[in-house]
Amino acid sequence: MRNMKMITSFKSAIRRMLGLPGDARRYAQLFPRVREAQAKRIMEVGTWRGDRAVQMIEVAKKMHPANHVEYYGFDLFEVMSPDQYQREISKQPPSQEEVEQKLNATGAGIHLFKGNTLQTMPRVVPKLPIMDFVFIDGGHSLETIANDWHYTEKLMGPHTIVIFDDYWPYRTDAGAKPIVDGIDTHTFSVEILPVQDRFQNADFGELVINLAKVTRR
Repeated sequence: MRNMKMITSFKSAIRRMLGLPGDARRYAQLFPRVREAQAKRIMEVGTWRGDRAVQMIEVAKKMHPANHVEYYGFDLFEVMSPDQYQREISKQPPSQEEVEQKLNATGAGIHLFKGNTLQTMPRVVPKLPIMDFVFIDGGHSLETIANDWHYTEKLMGPHTIVIFDDYWPYRTDAGAKPIVDGIDTHTFSVEILPVQDRFQNADFGELVINLAKVTRR
């Protein structure tokens, strides 16, 4: 039985790395938080194929007319290099045009920003409005996640909800844990959401993943 569980987990990890539907349970925790934020303006760092974006937009559309919902997405899209792929422990994304077509079909206002967030966020964020909901799920290097949080913080109002993906409780060399654990808890409320996924991976061994929720106090 234990071997069967390990095989199932490993297959799930492979499917996730390839962008195939899997059994990652933690993402179900996103949508109640989109509702909690009464989100009209959604930002996602790491749009990738746009599937999660569509899901979040559809939740927002249950609360607001589609043309009142705005989505802001950052990703490398087709400019990702092999070096970035390795450094960010990432997944190869589709083209911006492909993703834009998918998201435009929702009827929401779509704004996509292509490039490395180390360069795009300093340029773009000062021009953006305060967000209601932000999902940080981009690169996995500490430098990138620290940058993404630094600029996300500037777009937080008193009721903004920020969710980090890839809080790896047993790793500090990459992933969101060192950044989340370093957030000033006098200014922000930080909660590690309870549902976690576990994957067996040939490179990492067992990878445990939580989401983390951050709001202003």
